[in-house]
Amino acid sequence: MSTKKSKSTKKATKSTRQTTSREEEPVQQAMRAALAQAEQPNASIFCQRLDAAANDFLNKSCAGKQFDQTAGNCNNKSCQTVEEPKIEPCVHLRWGDGPQDQLETEDTEILCITICNPYSNVALNDFTAYILVLNADGTPVANLPDGTPSVLIKPNLMICFDDIPPCDPQNPRKSCVSREVVLLTRGAKVGTYLIAVLYCFQACFTKLGAGVIRVNLVAS
Repeated sequence: MSTKKSKSTKKATKSTRQTTSREEEPVQQAMRAALAQAEQPNASIFCQRLDAAANDFLNKSCAGKQFDQTAGNCNNKSCQTVEEPKIEPCVHLRWGDGPQDQLETEDTEILCITICNPYSNVALNDFTAYILVLNADGTPVANLPDGTPSVLIKPNLMICFDDIPPCDPQNPRKSCVSREVVLLTRGAKVGTYLIAVLYCFQACFTKLGAGVIRVNLVAS
């Protein structure tokens, strides 16, 4: 037996379809733009736009649902800050092909910088290092009279170590990444210097969690 819909129901259905169509339009536009550019070079920006448009559409659509049950840490009033643990990698500076291969005031020396991850439950991702040479008191090293540096390390900016995996007790060397730089000294003063290795990284933890939500089914 067929059931006829009332005019009000039809209008509501039509209105809902029109609303949905209008809401979907930005996503469809992003998809069409991505499709048109899929074979073009440097089209990755369209992936970001497509993700943003789809996520915005789904968030708006889900926010309009009638019922909302939550589980876990759902604080809708304000953002929260996680108390960060102190994460400090191990930094090695190595050089020398023998016991007499010291750093001299007129020298060209290959230095090895090795970053090791001592933690078994965190990865150090996108690890980038910057190197700064200072006097022993932390002041900048003076240039030579002609303006050239007396102590120079190259490269010293944006040295990429990629991702440094968690420490493996069976093979600790797997959690270390090394890069080579060159130390150049020309007319440098005898004495102690500081080589500061500044670094930036993302601490990536892998966690397992679960949100259990109770729902009720009512009779149809």
